Amino acid sequence: MCRQLVENVDLPNDHGHMIRVSGAILAEDMHFNDKTGMLTVEKVYDAGQGKLAYGAISAVDDRRDRRAYIIEERGERCLASNGSITLDLRSSDLIHLLALALEESRNVSSRAPGLEHIHRKLAANA
Repeated sequence: MCRQLVENVDLPNDHGHMIRVSGAILAEDMHFNDKTGMLTVEKVYDAGQGKLAYGAISAVDDRRDRRAYIIEERGERCLASNGSITLDLRSSDLIHLLALALEESRNVSSRAPGLEHIHRKLAANA
């Protein structure tokens, strides 16, 4: 039987407060986009008591974007927080919003390769 290593980490966040996590890493991924030159590193932690912590850092040239969230399952609902704002959503609504975000991300990539970050900021501020 393998015990998971519990880590104490601070997930940096440019869009809310830094999120402190004590948990075991569940997944981590790193990918590089050849077209844009963007490197993205993502990590998911099991923070215990039905909570997951997610951190992502994307960088291209000297620009970087750091995001962190805590997601807590509560039956049919989820609490999602970036450290500043907490949303209480039905789980099905959260999945729907994630699907819309993925679809928009694909659309942005096909419209203007290399300018995705500008379109995302415009969409977020609309």
